[in-house]
Amino acid sequence: MSDKGLIFDIKRDCSEDGPGIRTTVFFKGCPLSCIWCQNPEGKAVKPETDIHGKQIGTWYTVDELMYRLLQDKPFFISSGGGVTLSGGEATLQMDFASKLLQALKREGIHTAIETSGFFDYQRFKDEMLPWLDLIYYDIKLMDEAASQQYCGQSNLRILDNFSRLLADARIPVIPRIPLIPGITATKENLQGIAAFLDKHGVKSCALMPYNPLWSDKLQKLGLPIRYQHKGFMTPAEQKTCIDYFTKSTQPT
Repeated sequence: MSDKGLIFDIKRDCSEDGPGIRTTVFFKGCPLSCIWCQNPEGKAVKPETDIHGKQIGTWYTVDELMYRLLQDKPFFISSGGGVTLSGGEATLQMDFASKLLQALKREGIHTAIETSGFFDYQRFKDEMLPWLDLIYYDIKLMDEAASQQYCGQSNLRILDNFSRLLADARIPVIPRIPLIPGITATKENLQGIAAFLDKHGVKSCALMPYNPLWSDKLQKLGLPIRYQHKGFMTPAEQKTCIDYFTKSTQPT
């Protein structure tokens, strides 16, 4: 159904998904299954209902979606903002996402994507990259076995796609590392990611502190909670992660 896209949310006035005032479109379906997923309602590749009978996921044509997005164009123009594709994983609906990006660029709207990096690289390069202005690229785990255990997939494609993207993209590619206590926010993992980025000449990234609010979403979906960490990260915990990350890239 590439003429329609399955969307589970459209959030306006977003300030953390790219420059300026943005509208973020959340695509339903994801090839990963991270046990701490911030948007568990975006995992399934089909519409579903929560425990209250509320539908999650709506099919849109490009025209229907553009009608909603263009309402915010004055805010994009005045703030230097635009539209960000998120999820779930937008690349899982590659045909529709490509058509949407092209429609946005015809309107002169800045485009960005938040991606897990688990996609067919050649298709992404041909069908999405030409119409993107910014890429946020998640790098979660350096150990392949840990990636399979906690995210449900090997990380080899993710790391390889990132390396290829740095060589091919003529736009900013910003790596983002979610700080998950006991999983990604460990000395070994953060130093491994820092060394990987340093090897590729990447000098900056975004570290995203843990947010525990996703567990409420799982309960509404009637799904089991596989990871328990109730509190937000403290400033001290965040500083420790930053120290792990930055010290590993300093010359000895």
